[in-house]
Amino acid sequence: MGNGLLYLLLTVGMVSWGESWISAKVLTRFAEPEVLVFWRFFITWLTFIPVMFIMKKSFKINSKGLVAAIVGAVFLVLYNEMFFTGLIYGLAGAGGILVTTLIPLITFALGCVFTLKSPTLRDSAGLILGFIGAAVIMEVWHINMHLLFKSGNAYFLIAATTWALLTHTSKRANKYVSLYTFSFYLFMFTSVIIFVIIYAKGLTVAVPANTMFVSNIMLIAVGATTYGTTIYFIATNVLGSQKASSFIFLVPLNALVMSYLFLGEAIKINTVVGGLCAITAVYLINHKKRVKQIA
Repeated sequence: MGNGLLYLLLTVGMVSWGESWISAKVLTRFAEPEVLVFWRFFITWLTFIPVMFIMKKSFKINSKGLVAAIVGAVFLVLYNEMFFTGLIYGLAGAGGILVTTLIPLITFALGCVFTLKSPTLRDSAGLILGFIGAAVIMEVWHINMHLLFKSGNAYFLIAATTWALLTHTSKRANKYVSLYTFSFYLFMFTSVIIFVIIYAKGLTVAVPANTMFVSNIMLIAVGATTYGTTIYFIATNVLGSQKASSFIFLVPLNALVMSYLFLGEAIKINTVVGGLCAITAVYLINHKKRVKQIA
């Protein structure tokens, strides 16, 4: 596969990640968050099986990898619960920017805590700028705890934190098992855990069989998760994590524009300003190695 084609496929993958916020917002009209999480990852797990065969990846997993997949599934369940709940109350565009820019910042901050390493001056500037951007998006100057949850922003904050924890779990699991195998079991355990929660709550996995529901659940399950995750893995291996991660900058912009076009959500100036601050912050942190090499 040539790099030109891979760039195109990766761009489509990032578009699907941004679009998933719009589809998820639509899906909240049809079912409870737990039910949506189940169908998203049950379908993802099923469609990931042929990916394992196509990529010639082993289904074998050792005990440490298995434990990591179970722990990761707990984080993934919590992330998606917060993801869908936040969208019930909040805006897809703002959520798409807030979560996708906070994840790398929180992941980096947690990494510093876990490794007991102090951030560099450039990293510190990035973290400060990133959290200022998040504060601007959430309009913290006139918000209280009640409004924080009512606006959906509190759920988005929890979602970003749990995904950051999942990222660190995935990194640790990569020592024992390939990312493909880890993802396969991650999706499987996520489906099982959320199904148990649904049963415990007395809910049903039954959902409407209309075109709107089916098309949007397939977009976030097959399009964003199975395809988006797979093409990102491939790009990381071929292009390197530095180049592949730079494409993630397409996600918040795409989520904002598509939420305006398809959901009619107004584009607020604070969302744009805060988003630019957060994107700049992620760039400062993620691209520091390239700057050092050029210098």
